[in-house]
Amino acid sequence: MAEHHNAIISAGAKLFREHGFDGVGVIEVAKEAGLTHGAFYGHFRSKADLAAESCRRAFEEQHGVWPAGMTLSKFVSMYLSGEHRDRPAEGCPVPCFAESIGRQEAIVRREYAKGFENYVRQISAQFEMAGQTKVRARKDALLLISALVGGISAARSIVWSDRQMSNGILAETKKSVMQQFGLR
Repeated sequence: MAEHHNAIISAGAKLFREHGFDGVGVIEVAKEAGLTHGAFYGHFRSKADLAAESCRRAFEEQHGVWPAGMTLSKFVSMYLSGEHRDRPAEGCPVPCFAESIGRQEAIVRREYAKGFENYVRQISAQFEMAGQTKVRARKDALLLISALVGGISAARSIVWSDRQMSNGILAETKKSVMQQFGLR
């Protein structure tokens, strides 16, 4: 039972990142988890309950714990990469969910807010370790996240019609962010 529950959450985390909360139904999530549509309701009362758990899982997978040895420079490079752009189902939930989170039920919005705040804390901690005050570190973390999310979102929006422009967006955003924050 626990294995099926976990499989449904994992499938939801993947599919909601790839297609958005409104672009995936319970049937698709159950199928991705290897279960029937009817089995879903033995685990969740509603799609919103699944979306909330899947949102939490997506943040845990991507931003649960800052990896040892991960510098801000490495993080920026990984975030603004073609691999991250081309694999949203396995990437950061912020750009995947940002556009539609306001239309979701409160339970989903709360999980998103918790995940986002944890993400901000992790980035802030990296700036603090570099000697910034708590207040400045938080401001820079918010600015950095905004730049990264904007860059990856813009690159994803154009990749299917103009891959060269998409690659340019990633490269220029990375260059600008590295310069702005003194990263190498």
